[in-house]
Amino acid sequence: MEEGELLYRMARACTGRGSIVEIGSFKGKSTIWLAKGSLAGAGTTVVAIDPHTGSAEHRQGDQPVWTYDEFLANLRRAGVEQVVTPIVATSAEAVERFDQPVELLFIDGDHRYEMVRQDFNLWFPRVLEGGYLLMHDTIRWEGPRRVARECVYRSRSFRDVGFVHSITFGQKVGKNTPADRRRNRYLLLLHIVYDRLSTVRASPALKRVAKAIFARLQ
Repeated sequence: MEEGELLYRMARACTGRGSIVEIGSFKGKSTIWLAKGSLAGAGTTVVAIDPHTGSAEHRQGDQPVWTYDEFLANLRRAGVEQVVTPIVATSAEAVERFDQPVELLFIDGDHRYEMVRQDFNLWFPRVLEGGYLLMHDTIRWEGPRRVARECVYRSRSFRDVGFVHSITFGQKVGKNTPADRRRNRYLLLLHIVYDRLSTVRASPALKRVAKAIFARLQ
């Protein structure tokens, strides 16, 4: 819920200078959060990129899982299809024919390190200065977590870095300040601690308290 609300707020804040791009849509849950946020704001187009053959954890063996029809049905049910432009392709295929600036980039595709890094390398240059990058599953997933720590928390290209549960986010800048870098290192430390604590068994109530504490510490 907190992650969806973050996507909603970020999309609502977009001005239309560039598109909202989502890498990895699956059946549309995060797409709908982004689209509803967009509709509450400037109505920025949400470009939803996914080959719709399912990721490894959704398949039985090597058999693809076709998700596009269910994706479209979920968009229609949510009443947001008018603001979403689906692209049925891989991230690498889509970027070759994509010629728009990006105001908000949400990476939630293949979670293997080399694929997450490829998505970042291909799409981050398209993000406008002042735009935002969000990365899903940077807690407990080695690929996204490693890319977030290498390319966001330790980067000189981000300010206002933070995380909401497993989503890491940051604002793109030409070059961040020493104060930004100190804050990013502090957030990296918080992220490491939160990631380790996420493996500890605890009641839902205790987890909610922990999330609230880490939100305040940011």
